[in-house]
Amino acid sequence: MKAFEATVLSPADIDSLLQLQQNNLVQHISSQTAKTQGFLTFEYTRDILERMMTDMSQPVIISEETLVGYALATSIRVGEEIELMRPLVKMASELTLNGSPVSQLRHYFMGQICIREGWRGNGLFDALYAAHKTLFSPYFDCMITEIAVDNLRSQAAHARVGFQKIHTHRDATTEWVVVAWDWRP
Repeated sequence: MKAFEATVLSPADIDSLLQLQQNNLVQHISSQTAKTQGFLTFEYTRDILERMMTDMSQPVIISEETLVGYALATSIRVGEEIELMRPLVKMASELTLNGSPVSQLRHYFMGQICIREGWRGNGLFDALYAAHKTLFSPYFDCMITEIAVDNLRSQAAHARVGFQKIHTHRDATTEWVVVAWDWRP
């Protein structure tokens, strides 16, 4: 298996990322694909991505000039500005991670991770998260995200990388599991 190395999203690649996102949103794929391959729930816009890029690098993998995977990083500041992220940002401040209040930890949020169909199962997911750890662990204690409870493939992949469940909740339409990757020694 080829080893993949992540780079960071450039403004020229935003349209490619947005197209990959569109192709994997739960409303644009079959229920069988959602069940076996995972799915995306949140829809980001160019404006939101540009705001996210002002605070944090956005790890991506590009192969032969094609964006084949991405893993979006969201600062607390930008998360508070994004309607979709605001509830998680607020909730996280009330949670604990391995005995420590998240509000006292240096943390940020995983906005979304996606691997292009045909590229899954080749180590890109792990490579993107390795890039997060390399880029951000000197400045942050942990990363937090939430996954739809019925997205079993994503939950398993996150657990394999090192994320642990810290909370579950339900919003108006979906049940979520909140997970965190603790980088503290």
